[in-house]
Amino acid sequence: MRREIDDHESISSVRWVPVRTAQGSLRALGFWVGVTGRGTSLGQPLEKVAWVLARACGHVGSGAEYLYNTVSHLEEFGIHDRNLWPLQELVADELRSIHPSRIESAEPAAVPVMAVT
Repeated sequence: MRREIDDHESISSVRWVPVRTAQGSLRALGFWVGVTGRGTSLGQPLEKVAWVLARACGHVGSGAEYLYNTVSHLEEFGIHDRNLWPLQELVADELRSIHPSRIESAEPAAVPVMAVT
């Protein structure tokens, strides 16, 4: 939880939410990410968002890595997010354009790319 709650102001982003599982109804911790504060920018084209994410890095890692981990872990749980995967592919393409000789990949859009050597 350190990544999601790194200061006392972030605690308001945590919510208990009801979830349905094979074992029945449960409560789970959910982390709300809202558009608040200065510098938020809504309605940007995915290409611009991908450009930013491919270059963004914070105290717990890169934006590209965070996106990749999100979509791949969702996929492991059988959740295919139709909005995040196209963004992931654009970020992978952007990373390939920034580091053409450093990215390992079998096919440009066939696999998510995060192996930067």
